[in-house]
Amino acid sequence: MGQIAPKDESASSPNLDFARPWDSITLTRFLRQLPSGITVLHDAGDRPLRWVEPSDIDDPTPYLVDHELILTSGFPLLDRINDAEAVHEFVARLVAANVSALGFGLDPYFSTVPPTLITACRELDLPLWQIPGTLPFAAIGLAFANLMEADSARMMRQNADANRLLMRCVSGENPEQEIITVLAQRATAAVQLLDAGGRLRYFATTAGQSALQGLELESLLAQAADPQGPKLVLSESAGQHHLAFPIRPTAPRGSRVPPLLGVLQLSFGHQPGSAEHNLMSTALGLLEVVARQRVIGSFAPTQLATALLLDGSESLDAEALELFNGSLAGSARRAPRVVLAIPRPDSAPHDPGHALTRFRSLLETKLVVHSEGRLTAITRAEPSREVIHRIEAAGYWAAFSRPIDQLQHEGPGISLAAGLREMATEARGLVPRLLDEGRSLSAESLPQSFAALLPQAASRQLAQSLLGNLLELPAKRQDLYLQVLRAWLDAHGSWDATATAIDMHRNSVRRHITAISEILDLDLARAEVRYELFLALRFLP
Repeated sequence: MGQIAPKDESASSPNLDFARPWDSITLTRFLRQLPSGITVLHDAGDRPLRWVEPSDIDDPTPYLVDHELILTSGFPLLDRINDAEAVHEFVARLVAANVSALGFGLDPYFSTVPPTLITACRELDLPLWQIPGTLPFAAIGLAFANLMEADSARMMRQNADANRLLMRCVSGENPEQEIITVLAQRATAAVQLLDAGGRLRYFATTAGQSALQGLELESLLAQAADPQGPKLVLSESAGQHHLAFPIRPTAPRGSRVPPLLGVLQLSFGHQPGSAEHNLMSTALGLLEVVARQRVIGSFAPTQLATALLLDGSESLDAEALELFNGSLAGSARRAPRVVLAIPRPDSAPHDPGHALTRFRSLLETKLVVHSEGRLTAITRAEPSREVIHRIEAAGYWAAFSRPIDQLQHEGPGISLAAGLREMATEARGLVPRLLDEGRSLSAESLPQSFAALLPQAASRQLAQSLLGNLLELPAKRQDLYLQVLRAWLDAHGSWDATATAIDMHRNSVRRHITAISEILDLDLARAEVRYELFLALRFLP
């Protein structure tokens, strides 16, 4: 089937269908990037283009996402190209799958595009391109990938510039007003920052954007103020898109939901895309930091700096690097790492201010941030037995990432900023296993694999649930099927390799795999199903 289409990556929180960097690519724009020689045999208007997919199977639609350009040599129609009804059904399936266009290659099976295909595409209004034999399908896919990469790079530059402006606002005399103003200008939106009672504190807008008011605003604020409500509230009216984000301080684990400190509300005259989402996330993060610091008594620049270092996209210049090194105790020969500390279930609720002070001392660093009941630190402290004992005595379990110098061995030229983000991701990845095992963990002491990061007890339970029907069979039949399934997965689905590995006829292997698929009620032809079964077998007791 060629390349794997990109997943629809929406915002991590909340779950929205934000536009992606490549959503600006259309058939017309892409056609301009391609070499000459392509002939448009039927133009049904410009359409969005999300992916390019070479396919020569009878029905590729189960494997497609919306708005693809399908490239075919005509092989699926080779024996029935003169059957107008069969060709019509083939095109109808593509149209039903929301394919943007069909590209027909002239080699090696056809010297011209068959009239039956042209007629079907015209009747069903599917754009049809004639691809010359001198233009490989791979070249078309590469051109699309290059266009996607250029769009992503452009958006990253824009995001970096906007994020830099937002971060500079924090050092201003009125950081909240400055953040709102930059957000309105860069996101082309009307932005309001309201207090917990719904009263307007700060407002900014750009030409043509009007703020949400009246009963609609009251309804949106009421939903955002709901302690059990979502982290984002949406509404649409008169062609505008309205969003509201509640701003709350972080509450210690086990305490009640913290009070609402305010609401960030934005109104767009267009569907917000990934660029706007990036701006909103950065602005909201800065506003939340300001609100949290107000709760614990003072604005802590080092908390903000830590949050931006771990979650931002900025590189560090020489001056920032000097400040960074000055915030960490210990020898500069020891590379920094990220530590994520979570309160133990048996510990009393922790005061955020006290916890920050204590962890600065425990880990010998100023770069500690308290967020969502957890502490995240950048430190040169190593996960020695003494350090871990002190952390656990304070009522926490800690997840230590590897130091940045180990990450640099995996990829040349990794920057400090990129390394910090990667270390933070690694520390967060240890949390499920840390909670499962009830102890502090260090990434250095664990095998470097995805399976090593999975919590053991939960994984065993999931494995038994996934394979439950198989495990209920009589012992002899169960052992046989587990042996065949393991060998088949190890052989990547090869009947012959599986038969050789377990000394069984290939037809018997095929019959057993079919039976296993029916027993588990799973489609073993799907890669994600096979991968889950592969992991499940590893975690069986």
